[in-house]
Amino acid sequence: MVPIQDELDAFVRERFFCHFGHTDEAVLQNAMQEYRDIEPFRVNENIHESGQSMSPEAHYVMRLHTMFYMERVLDALKIDRSDPNVMEEAACGNIGTAGRIAKMYSGADPEDDRELMSGRWNREPRMATFPNTAGTHEPVFVTTQLDAVCSHHFIRFGQDQADAGSVVVVGYIPREKLGGISKINRFVNWCARRGWLQEDLTRYIGNKITQTFETDSVYVSLSNLKHGCAAYRGACDINASTSTIFVTGDFERDRSLIPLKFQ
Repeated sequence: MVPIQDELDAFVRERFFCHFGHTDEAVLQNAMQEYRDIEPFRVNENIHESGQSMSPEAHYVMRLHTMFYMERVLDALKIDRSDPNVMEEAACGNIGTAGRIAKMYSGADPEDDRELMSGRWNREPRMATFPNTAGTHEPVFVTTQLDAVCSHHFIRFGQDQADAGSVVVVGYIPREKLGGISKINRFVNWCARRGWLQEDLTRYIGNKITQTFETDSVYVSLSNLKHGCAAYRGACDINASTSTIFVTGDFERDRSLIPLKFQ
């Protein structure tokens, strides 16, 4: 019987060289060592927040490790990996169910921002600010979309597009700075794509807006979000939703500053 470490090494080597189009053993070994040296960080953190970074080569090694062990998970669940809907067919680019799950939780590479937990690896998008030369102090509200992952079950939570009351709102009252509106949307999407409790995600967004825009009046509302872990398992309640807010400063003192449609 082949030791599992030898089996893993052969699995990674074959796919690594195929993916990068070379057979440079030194590059592979460097990537393997870089991956081994990464210290685990919290499920709702970004690798750069932990003071670390990861090259595309080491990231791919991580994906392959995850894929390898996910195949063992499928075996443990008595799922036939020769099933056409599950199997890997490398020759035609089909990475199989194990590969798709690995990609979903890691992203295709460190720049991929579209997978469920890719926000653990991307660099934080810059939230541009501009001098408030006009001296406006009227509240600004931005609605955005959000796709996050429940840190307990690794199932998506976010808006229900069919529910008009399911909405994410970020508001602030400008002081010395104005914020770039579209940058808020990008930031929310980036930070959400990790494992979260909704309460912690709401607070994370609120604290970041406070810090970046240098304002003491911030309002973040994650209203009527749908959690897959409540809708499709456990309670199996597709009508269940969760709402959380972060509110400080003038918004906290005077709720009339918040439009009723956002409350």
